[in-house]
Amino acid sequence: MTNKKLFGIILIIIGGLFLLDKFNVFNLSVLFSVDGWWTLFLIVPALISMTRQGVTTGNTVLLIIGVVLLLRERGIDFEGFLVPAVLIVLGISLFVRK
Repeated sequence: MTNKKLFGIILIIIGGLFLLDKFNVFNLSVLFSVDGWWTLFLIVPALISMTRQGVTTGNTVLLIIGVVLLLRERGIDFEGFLVPAVLIVLGISLFVRK
């Protein structure tokens, strides 16, 4: 399955959920009532990139940022760990690169 087809299927599902919400068949607000749901727009693409391209500095940093923001939205303050985590990942990537 190509990326376009997979993305098309995802858009159809999301559109269908919004349509069902408008007809009061499905309550979409349940999905958006969880604090930090929007961070999945960072975490999911990072994980998909890791499975397709392998672990790179970019997708690892994106994953760390998404997880830190999710934890912050859930009431756990990890902002003080963001910069050190990014520096450590960048340092490790310098050793791992060919």
